[in-house]
Amino acid sequence: MWHHLVPSLDESNVCITMSGTNGLLDIFLALVSPGDNVLLPEPYFPLYPPDVVICGGEPNLYPCTFENGFVPTLEDLESRVDENTVAILYNFPSNPTGGNVDESQRDELVAFAKEHDLWLISDEVYDRIVYDAPHVSFLGAGYDKVIMVQSFSKTFAMTGWRIGYLLSPDAEAMSQLTKMQYYVTACSNDAMQHAVLEALENAPDYPEEMCSEFKVRRDLICERLNAIPGVSCHVPTGAFYVFPRVEVPGMNSEEIAMALLEGGVLCSPGTAFGELGEGHLRFAYTIDRDGIEKGMDRVEAVLADLRGD
Repeated sequence: MWHHLVPSLDESNVCITMSGTNGLLDIFLALVSPGDNVLLPEPYFPLYPPDVVICGGEPNLYPCTFENGFVPTLEDLESRVDENTVAILYNFPSNPTGGNVDESQRDELVAFAKEHDLWLISDEVYDRIVYDAPHVSFLGAGYDKVIMVQSFSKTFAMTGWRIGYLLSPDAEAMSQLTKMQYYVTACSNDAMQHAVLEALENAPDYPEEMCSEFKVRRDLICERLNAIPGVSCHVPTGAFYVFPRVEVPGMNSEEIAMALLEGGVLCSPGTAFGELGEGHLRFAYTIDRDGIEKGMDRVEAVLADLRGD
């Protein structure tokens, strides 16, 4: 066995799951007891908090703000960790923000987990969709209490096929997670595993080809959004989402999203990803360039109408 992040891993370090979301639930079921809390990013992937609650735990949200490039500060983490905190989850590249970390930021976040003896859950399902610099993983960063979540839905555009995996340098932890996976769904679909094997063996460069096109689309949508009055958009360094700040006096993000839907553009209100998402919208640049151009024309027209320009 070989993995592109840590070549030394073997079969004892991996568990095949029915998707990354299935793997996340396995982790929380294994780690969380009633009364425990888990540090989770906000804005967040919507399944994080409910998964913790299902396991009897409490979501302990830490902010990833627009002003800080959607990366947490150590001060915010230190102010939230307590004696009941058992784990911290990082999601880089991020859904919904597209935010990512560099090596020094990664090292600080790993050191925080070490200092407080926390399990570090790293959701890296977008690790092959990164721009401008190589992906910086939390796996292989010198800390054994790391569990990485992966999904082929993103790596090989296999959304709906429902297959992912977990990785950890801690073989004993992985043994327990494998048991949990068996209790939850027994095993992943055999046919899907063969489909993934075909992709790995015969299309290993596909993620890079896909990423090259996404980068062009990213640049296009960011340029268009930042040219619209009242819109501010970071240029994401990973995933295929933008999470711009959108200001229309007297309207919240859900109202703006509904107005855009009526104008022919589908996006998500920032509050779908937590209260800190207010004032933001999430757009996915998974459509072709012509579609992005047409969509941004509509966004520009709708926002101008809402502002009374």
